[in-house]
Amino acid sequence: METIRVDTLGMRCPQPILMLAHNARGRPPGTLVEILGDCPTFEKDIRGWAAREKKTVLAVLGTAPRFTVQVRL
Repeated sequence: METIRVDTLGMRCPQPILMLAHNARGRPPGTLVEILGDCPTFEKDIRGWAAREKKTVLAVLGTAPRFTVQVRL
């Protein structure tokens, strides 16, 4: 199973979601994406994307304002 790490520190909405979508495109089901970010709406935006795309948020690690969100594709 592949793990992809995406660093979006310093990026603001909508860039983290665009980076996540770009890195998720074409990946097989079961791929784990760990996305690091510090945007004020980062966690909410990632959860919204995951719900729309029918992906699973496994964990939110870290403390505000810097989080790593693990998403299973």
